Amino acid sequence: MPKAPMTAEEIEHSREKILDAALDIIIEEGFNNLSVRKIASRLGVTATTIYNYYTNKDELNLKIRMRGFEKLYNLLTKRSAGHDDMEGRFKVMIRAYVEFGKTFPSYYDIMFNLHTPKYLDYVGTDIEPVAQEEKENAMKCLALFIEPIGSYIPGKGESKDRFVLYQVVRFWSDLHGLVTLYNSRLFHEVLDDVDGFVEKRAMDLIGQVVDLKQRIDRGDVVF
Repeated sequence: MPKAPMTAEEIEHSREKILDAALDIIIEEGFNNLSVRKIASRLGVTATTIYNYYTNKDELNLKIRMRGFEKLYNLLTKRSAGHDDMEGRFKVMIRAYVEFGKTFPSYYDIMFNLHTPKYLDYVGTDIEPVAQEEKENAMKCLALFIEPIGSYIPGKGESKDRFVLYQVVRFWSDLHGLVTLYNSRLFHEVLDDVDGFVEKRAMDLIGQVVDLKQRIDRGDVVF
């Protein structure tokens, strides 16, 4: 009797297991050492089975990154729901970003730390459309921070857009440092209350946004 076709749920489960195994290998051995053969060996299947779901390791890399940004986006939108004021919305999203990095360190590493190929590395290749989709997922997360600050700061035009993007990336670099140093446990070597420090530093960023708005209103900052 022929084997019944896999259900959509079974197919998705198999795809998720392959991505989990690929993520583990990248974290443990680096992207350059990732191979379909290693994934197959870890899962106890043939390489052909892996190819039934994914084209190559580059697609696996992009799909892992995509899944990570989807998790981050969902957490950011969930935490910010119901917060219409900029300060409240920005505050919960900062906390959500830190929470994501601490809860999903492997995803955070492959998204922001590890030297793995990204969109620009795939431009002009057959896999560029998948890379474009992954970049769009990442930019959706960035837009969640740009929109409230853009609405909060008066003015319009390209100069304002560049100014807002610069400020958001500046805040992001601070947040990234917090998460990376927390996950590396370097903070734990020098601080007695690591979580308290991370919380206080995250709240400092809110103060910086408010201070920036006040300086703009006084005419001290022109973009």
